[in-house]
Amino acid sequence: MVTPRLAFINMAATLAYLGLAILGRGGFAGFFSHPALIALVIILFVLAGVGLFSGGNLSPGVREDRANRWIFIPFTLIALLAGYLPAYTDRKEFWTLDGDAIRWL
Repeated sequence: MVTPRLAFINMAATLAYLGLAILGRGGFAGFFSHPALIALVIILFVLAGVGLFSGGNLSPGVREDRANRWIFIPFTLIALLAGYLPAYTDRKEFWTLDGDAIRWL
């Protein structure tokens, strides 16, 4: 069941992740100057909305071991880098392949 709190957290997380990409690309003008990136934003929000109504659950039904919570730190760092670094390297033209053709692919 979708609660207002869950919808708010979903929207805030989606906007934060998009904000990392916009920051990495150099700002709103740099990010939204490419039609492929505008299409990506539309797809991102559609998938975030669809994700609210999916009935998926990753819980195996086993209680978690609290000693394993350290793993959230590296996963958080990897997620932050995954949101920022691709846009940054695209802006600096570092590790890019062919520009617009690859963006649309």
